[in-house]
Amino acid sequence: MIKTYSKKADGSKNLSKNFKGYEFACKDGSDKYLVDPALVLILQKIRDHFKVPVIINSAYRTAAHNKKVGGATNSNHTKGTAADIEVKGIAPLKVAQYAESIGVLGIGWYKNFVHIDTRTSRYFWDQRSGAPRVVSTFGGTTYPIPTRNLKKGTSGNDVKWLQDKLGLTADGVFGAKTDAAVRTFQKQKGLTVDGVVGKNTRAALK
Repeated sequence: MIKTYSKKADGSKNLSKNFKGYEFACKDGSDKYLVDPALVLILQKIRDHFKVPVIINSAYRTAAHNKKVGGATNSNHTKGTAADIEVKGIAPLKVAQYAESIGVLGIGWYKNFVHIDTRTSRYFWDQRSGAPRVVSTFGGTTYPIPTRNLKKGTSGNDVKWLQDKLGLTADGVFGAKTDAAVRTFQKQKGLTVDGVVGKNTRAALK
C-alpha cells in the first residue's frame, strides 16, 4: 500500500536502514510525497548488494513537476512507485541487471542512471540514445519486443525475442518448432490457438 508522508514531519525518518524519507520527496519542494514501501525494499536490496551509496535523483513527483521535467503523463513517479537512481561507482547496466535478477519488473536503462519501479507486468527499456527501445532482458542478449504479428514463416530479431521467451534456441526463424511452442503456450494461457503471436499472445508472454 502506498504511504503518504510529510517532508517537514517525516523527512528525517528512516524508511529503511539506509534511506530517509526526504530522499523520496519531490524536487519541487512540496511537503507531501508518496512512497511505495516495496520500492524502498528494492532500493535497500540494491544498496546491500553493491555495498555503496545509492543516490535517488528523482522519486515522487507532483503532476506539475512531472510535466515540467518531461515525464510521461501517467508516470509511476507521480504515484510514488518509481525512483531514478545512481549507484556510486557502478555502471547503470550492472544495476539494471541486478534489479532484473531480484524480480523487478519495471526497469529503464539510461546513460547515467537507472529507473526502477514497482509495476506488476514486465517492461524493460533502453533509453541511452534519448529514444526508448523496449528490450526483453538486461541479463544478456537483448531483443526488441515485436510490434507486428508473428507467425510461421516470419523471421527477424523480434522472432528471437519470442523464441527467448519460449525457451527455444533464438535463431530468428519462425519454423515448425516455434509454431508448436506458440500453440502450446496459447493453449496453456486460454488464448486462441492459432499459432499467431498477436497483441494478446505478446501481452501474455511479457
